[in-house]
Amino acid sequence: MISINPAGRGEFSLANLAPDLTPLLDIIFIVLVFLLLTANMRLASLPMDLPASEHVAAVLPVDPLTVSLSNRGPDLWGIDDRRYRSQAEFEQALVAALAAAPERPVALASDRNVPVQRMLDLLALLQKRGVEVAEIALQPGAAHSP
Repeated sequence: MISINPAGRGEFSLANLAPDLTPLLDIIFIVLVFLLLTANMRLASLPMDLPASEHVAAVLPVDPLTVSLSNRGPDLWGIDDRRYRSQAEFEQALVAALAAAPERPVALASDRNVPVQRMLDLLALLQKRGVEVAEIALQPGAAHSP
């Protein structure tokens, strides 16, 4: 028979009935570490004002090759955290990066004021090099914001 207050062991206390929380804390810590390790990495790109959209996918691929199109300053093109002033230099670096890691996903981060022709030229180059899908980084929010 189970007895809460066996004879000779002192008075009954609710603290004796409390469960040991150590295993629960261990599990919470493991889940926290798992979530931190699987969180998306921040895109390395030029500072820019991304276009807004009401329907934005929250997840970008892991470790994408980030291609940046900027409308500010002398550095109008970028690959990850490297900046380029001329389109020819940028295209050579992009072709080399695609050849070095052909399976690496490509994410396009473009300033909202970049001319469409520059983006079309980039997409044509990606298509010519066999990159079928490129993610486009958008800023969450209203599509009609200035």
